[in-house]
Amino acid sequence: MTLWQQRLAMTAGGTVPGILVRMTGGKVPYPLQLIVYGAAVVAAAFILAWASEAAQANVARGAVVAAVAFVAILPEYVVEVHFAFTGRADLVTANLTGASRLLLGVCVALPAVVAALPRRWRPGPLGPIAVIPAQRIELAILALACVWALRAVMTGRLTLLDSAVLVALYVLYLRRTTASQAEAPAPVGVAAALSELPAAQRRRWVRILMSFAAAVILLTAVPFGDAVLGSGALVGMSPYLLLQWLVPVATEVPELVVAFVLFRHGRGGQSVAVLLAGAVSQYTLATGTLPIAYLVGAGAGPLPLAGRERVELLLSVGVALYAIASLVTLRLSRGDAAIMLTLFSIQFLLPAVVTRAALALAFIVLAIEVLVHERRHLPALVAALAPAAGYGSTMRRSAAVRSRP
Repeated sequence: MTLWQQRLAMTAGGTVPGILVRMTGGKVPYPLQLIVYGAAVVAAAFILAWASEAAQANVARGAVVAAVAFVAILPEYVVEVHFAFTGRADLVTANLTGASRLLLGVCVALPAVVAALPRRWRPGPLGPIAVIPAQRIELAILALACVWALRAVMTGRLTLLDSAVLVALYVLYLRRTTASQAEAPAPVGVAAALSELPAAQRRRWVRILMSFAAAVILLTAVPFGDAVLGSGALVGMSPYLLLQWLVPVATEVPELVVAFVLFRHGRGGQSVAVLLAGAVSQYTLATGTLPIAYLVGAGAGPLPLAGRERVELLLSVGVALYAIASLVTLRLSRGDAAIMLTLFSIQFLLPAVVTRAALALAFIVLAIEVLVHERRHLPALVAALAPAAGYGSTMRRSAAVRSRP
């Protein structure tokens, strides 16, 4: 058995206790459920990430791209839809806002985080991170999704109209990325070994791993969320905050690890691309399908957002807008990363709703200030939404402008 097969077998073994507990009815204490279900979700998320990365060697266009993009957010998506379907409107935004803010917060703050690590963990001198022009597609879609999300913040509900618009943005994103000539980040670790297999063997492994990981997630993701709530109740912790951060950290571990590894190998632009793609899925597809799940399930009418949920959604919008502003020039500086890390950390130290509202305002004001200062780059974001030919010509014009003395 090769090294990558050993790692894969060990990871798959981590799902066994959770599967066994689930199949026997889950009659164990909540803390134990939290451990075994959490381990199963994390292990399945890694397997899913490896298979998704390897699948890029086989396909890069069409419906399969949509399937791979959907599978990538499956762990947290199952939890979000579960709470919407069961009518838990008070919890439905917890995992959603936590996952989206985690992806974009780490995306922008990663240079500052790595700079604070011991020297042996650093990739070398840390300068500005260059992002390829194709990533403007993600930034443009995120900007549109954020502007539209302000409607839900103001009205206090997510409706079927929101579903239609946000899912349409996700479809537009898939169409533009499918037409883009940008290269996907090179796979690392197990995914790299899978990518090097002969085509037929690689496809077989990808199908098996995706099917296995998806089955594990469908079996254990919802019980994991319930175990988080039950364990929090035992120690008196806020169920909302636990769902908002514990579940996303577990489900987003593979993407965060891949981004960190890419950054350490001097491929900071690709690490940003990995996290941006996940954030787009959260802000569009995940958010857009929640009102549908709520209406089909135990809910009636639009998905209501109480005061706290509206503030949390506003903060997520603020984080996204600041991330867009930080990357609008296609160069991420350590200064912008330090600001993101500082403001992002405050929400953990001071989790009160009023603090969240103040942070949201700070993020939005900073984003507007940066975007106004860098407004000459905004037309390129708009052009990223146009068909590929128009986008490419605009990129060439932008490159020519930047090359002028």
